Amino acid sequence: MPQAPHLIVPNFLSAEDHSNLLRWTLENQNTFVPARVHTGVDDKLRRALVMQDVGPFKMPLAKAASSQYRGWLTQMGLPPFDVSGIELELAAHNDGAHFTRHTDTQTVMGQGSHRALSAVYYFHREPKSFTGGQLRLFSADDETYTDIEPTQNTLAIFPSFVPHQVMPIACPSQEFADSRFAINCWLHVRTRAATA
Repeated sequence: MPQAPHLIVPNFLSAEDHSNLLRWTLENQNTFVPARVHTGVDDKLRRALVMQDVGPFKMPLAKAASSQYRGWLTQMGLPPFDVSGIELELAAHNDGAHFTRHTDTQTVMGQGSHRALSAVYYFHREPKSFTGGQLRLFSADDETYTDIEPTQNTLAIFPSFVPHQVMPIACPSQEFADSRFAINCWLHVRTRAATA
């Protein structure tokens, strides 16, 4: 069975933007809160720290995604759609962090749209001080999977309906600055009911 459709974009941000994002993230450590799932905070399902406000990076990241997503869809052989909204989340994964198998199609933006395309931007402090944290994408028949390494300054893109999980992270220092950082970006499409 073919692997789950996905795309890897290396060196997604310029060196300057990458450096500024990392510095801003570390300066805003106290803004992060425990990640929630549909049942609330549940470390068995997801363990991470998150923040919904990516500050001065919101507009540049949203603009980059909205201007490039059609090319991403073409490269993955997926049909085009019009983006109705963009949702961003900054996540810090430290020692023991993980996210069990799930899909991204559930949304917090209301019932007029749903997540159609997921993109995850990876960054961390050098030298890298964690192991694990791969993004595991499952094939449609569940017989195979693809592990994507959380490589510095790389964007991983996949359809939001693809089952996936974040593999456990080991970070011996347990220092926030040594975390596996990721910006989760979800591109929304209007539901048929909302466009009728």
